[in-house]
Amino acid sequence: MAFGVFSLFFFILSFVRWEIGTDWGTYYDFFESSTEWGKQSVFEWGFSRLNEFANIVFGNYTALLFILGAILFAFQTAALYKLSPYPITSLLFLWSVSFGNAMFIRQSISTAILLFSVIYIIKQKFWPFLICVAVAMLFHRTSFIFLPAWWIYRMKIKPLWLWIGVGASVLCTVMIKNLIESLAGAFGPIIQAKIDMYLSDSETTFGTAASLVQIIVKGVLNKLAVFLFLMLMMTRASEKYPYYKGLVNLYWVGILIYFSTIGISVAMIRFSFAYDILQAILVPMLFVFVQGSTNKMLWFFVFLLYLSARLYVLLVGSYYNLFVPFKTIFSQ
Repeated sequence: MAFGVFSLFFFILSFVRWEIGTDWGTYYDFFESSTEWGKQSVFEWGFSRLNEFANIVFGNYTALLFILGAILFAFQTAALYKLSPYPITSLLFLWSVSFGNAMFIRQSISTAILLFSVIYIIKQKFWPFLICVAVAMLFHRTSFIFLPAWWIYRMKIKPLWLWIGVGASVLCTVMIKNLIESLAGAFGPIIQAKIDMYLSDSETTFGTAASLVQIIVKGVLNKLAVFLFLMLMMTRASEKYPYYKGLVNLYWVGILIYFSTIGISVAMIRFSFAYDILQAILVPMLFVFVQGSTNKMLWFFVFLLYLSARLYVLLVGSYYNLFVPFKTIFSQ
């Protein structure tokens, strides 16, 4: 019941906000220009058509946010409820790293759909999984990067090789940059243009107040801290949750993508988001193995401090002026 209330609260925030969130101006201008059906645009097909529908039928940007938010939170809520032993804790985790996706962008929607697709990976239902990936691509083309998840989930990788992979990913940034440059054209002119932009200036931080070094250090420490705890609990967690090892595999791939691309461009780490979100499922699983109510309260308090620090860095160190003060449709 409480999980449903919190999810509903985040959903309401997602469509009553006004001039809040990254890329607000870009998205609002695109909505205003979506005045006819089937108009060619730089955005994905699904996102473009929903903009046209909301503009032509309702003529109201809040209506579009409501529709997009409903899609996002339907998938996200179902995924957390099905996969997490503590859905509220998972939602709290998402709040600290992405405001629970209440201030969503296109990739937030696609990531929620891909998280839901993990249910079909676990149940070994390939075609529903493939459909989910296809639907996610209607909102963000980079969702294709989640296709290998079907096979990665089932790979039996020894812990030593997981750590070796993490270390190797840091060393191969330059090689991957050259590979991306040579293959980018195969995915179409829009992807090519975006990748060229990302690669043109590896020092850009895309509007954040934090420096590139701060972003790299923060990201590396967060990834390694979470991964270390997941690995320490591998044996016990795998015995209770048969799908734990597979989810760790997916999160591990997100780390590889993150470490391999952070040296190329901060924007390129977005390719890791589809895998990175699995930490919102994996971390709450660890609380199941904390014995005693006192220990549980202690560890949860430490967890809250950790999440508070991440939320503080997210808000103050990144896009403070885009979220504070929080404006709504009632305060225009």
